[in-house]
Amino acid sequence: MRVLLFFSTIAASLLFLSLAAAARPAETVAEGVFRFWKPSDGVVAWTSAGVRIRIEPAPCRTPPQTEGCSFDHVNNQPLVTVTAPGQPDYRTLGDSQSSFYRIAVARLQPGDGRPGIVLENQSGGSGGDVREQILLPDGSTYHEQFLPGHLQGELPARLSDLSGDGAVDFVLGDGSFDGAFGCNACTPRPPMVLSFRNGVAIDVSRERAYADVFRRALPDLRDRCFDRHERYRNGSCAAYVATAARLGQVSTAWKAMLHHYNREGIDIWRGCAASVPRGNAGADQRCFRTFPQSLAAFLRKTEYMR
Repeated sequence: MRVLLFFSTIAASLLFLSLAAAARPAETVAEGVFRFWKPSDGVVAWTSAGVRIRIEPAPCRTPPQTEGCSFDHVNNQPLVTVTAPGQPDYRTLGDSQSSFYRIAVARLQPGDGRPGIVLENQSGGSGGDVREQILLPDGSTYHEQFLPGHLQGELPARLSDLSGDGAVDFVLGDGSFDGAFGCNACTPRPPMVLSFRNGVAIDVSRERAYADVFRRALPDLRDRCFDRHERYRNGSCAAYVATAARLGQVSTAWKAMLHHYNREGIDIWRGCAASVPRGNAGADQRCFRTFPQSLAAFLRKTEYMR
């Protein structure tokens, strides 16, 4: 009798817990706000701007087989299902090499009747490489693409419309500076702004509407370039001049950089292919003797300067 009573109590408890779970309201995330997810979280679902997002580890039988499948029996790669009112479910896979992900539902273009999806794939590394996977509304489905360029860092916790055109903008770090001037972790990345125009994501950093992004970044970069106690400051000087160039202040920044860069530094961009003397295949192919020479060539190559 006591055994039956014990099991009856357990059954009643389980029923109560399942009813409580069913009554619990579904998680809601504000439009434009990122929701964090990692594979060990398992299946997670929430609603944002009327769109339901479900994310879960992809089955390990889904190629490619990831390290997570081999060691933890949980796929690193996420399977995302998007459910929007009146639309068929849309499913997509995220990156197979990232360690964690963030998803936001946001208006990606002015006048869009329904929002799109931003899936941030974070692979990390010393420069913080990131891939921004975009689901752009297209009729009754989505058109999928990635933000272009070598991007680093991460998007802010909440996406915002910086230009006032009714669509969010994306501010990340310019990954072309990755490893260009010696110590990679010592080189800050200048901001890079991207936005959608006619269904295509483009670099809009030069547009006047985004000047405040570069104005806010400039003081810290200038201070780091001017810090004579920082041995590896030349990477900061490179980012400082590049950021000033976006504001039309390259001449002033260049003159200041000449007074403060580390003349003893070996952090010179090696982006020039020198001719190697015959019989000396191991020769150093560095084409520049000074940091300012290499910086000028690098900023012209990356189109910060002409």
